[in-house]
Amino acid sequence: MMIFRNKSLLFALAYSALVIAFKLLIVLGGYAITDFGFKWSQIITVFLIIPFIWLTVKSTRAQKGGYIGGKEALQKGLQMTMIAVVLISVYNYIEFGWKWKEIAQVYYNSDSYHHFLEKSQGIKPEQYPAIIDAQVKSFTMLSPFRYTTFKLIPYLFFGISTSFIFSVFMKRNPPFSLN
Repeated sequence: MMIFRNKSLLFALAYSALVIAFKLLIVLGGYAITDFGFKWSQIITVFLIIPFIWLTVKSTRAQKGGYIGGKEALQKGLQMTMIAVVLISVYNYIEFGWKWKEIAQVYYNSDSYHHFLEKSQGIKPEQYPAIIDAQVKSFTMLSPFRYTTFKLIPYLFFGISTSFIFSVFMKRNPPFSLN
């Protein structure tokens, strides 16, 4: 089939499916407001792009008889990154409208946020309700587009730089022939 020849598309779909499944597990499992769900899950999904870009370039090189130029390796890595970023951005846009306003309401009224406020210097306990209301209001005023853009930047930065690094180190030129 033609779809399996485009390694960039194939690995971008696999990466996106894995990231979306992981994010759904975090959100639907109730882990979104935990330290792992809020901070580490984003970092993990961004770093997870590394093996998929490597597989894209490596399989394209294998498909071409073990040789690939640096420009083509960069192109394949960037194609994989861009396809994955578009798919994950669509998911993030939907996820924000579907769940994150509800999650923000729960988080800002949770004990962990109250502990955060207690640790903050210069904030008095009588100020907590006003701060919580302001945080919830600012989050509910956030548009899905801005949220998606905020989530998109690390994927782009890391995907582009990883593609460049792999294009430099994985290029293989065919042996020179005098024929």
